[in-house]
Amino acid sequence: MRLNIKDKMKEKNLNRHQLSMLINVGYPTINAIYNGKTASISFEILESICRVLECTPNDIIISDDPTVSRLLLYADKIQRDEQKEKDDSE
Repeated sequence: MRLNIKDKMKEKNLNRHQLSMLINVGYPTINAIYNGKTASISFEILESICRVLECTPNDIIISDDPTVSRLLLYADKIQRDEQKEKDDSE
């Protein structure tokens, strides 16, 4: 599994330096995440990235394992369905 934040950063028109400043993490850490060179990530950093990029972890976690990919897609569908139900009830 790895993170792919490039597309979301492009959508938000953010560069690595800006993201590192927004989430108060060093540039080398963001650079490693951006380049797919991290072996692990703290939940705090993942949550901060998702908050700034306005996405869910499912939007940026990539897996080469087909089973994991299916699970991520299923979890994303459940989350979006729950959000839609919440929005519809408001």
